[in-house]
Amino acid sequence: MRDPREPKLWVIDGIFWFVLVLWTIQLFLLITGLDAYLGGQKEILLPAAISSVVLAVINFLLIRQIRG
Repeated sequence: MRDPREPKLWVIDGIFWFVLVLWTIQLFLLITGLDAYLGGQKEILLPAAISSVVLAVINFLLIRQIRG
C-alpha cells in the first residue's frame, strides 16, 4: 500500500483518470461518426475527426508528462 501523503502518485492517478475520460470521449466520437456515416450524414465526419485528433494529441501529451 502506498503512502497517502505522496503527492506525485496522486497527480499520476489524476492524469490516468483524465486520460481514461478523454479516451472514452474519443470512443464516443468514433461510434457517433460511424453511425452518422452509415446513416448518410457525412457533414459530421470532419468535425468528429478533428475533435478526435485533438483529444489524441492531448492524451499523448499527458502520457508523455507521466513518462518524463
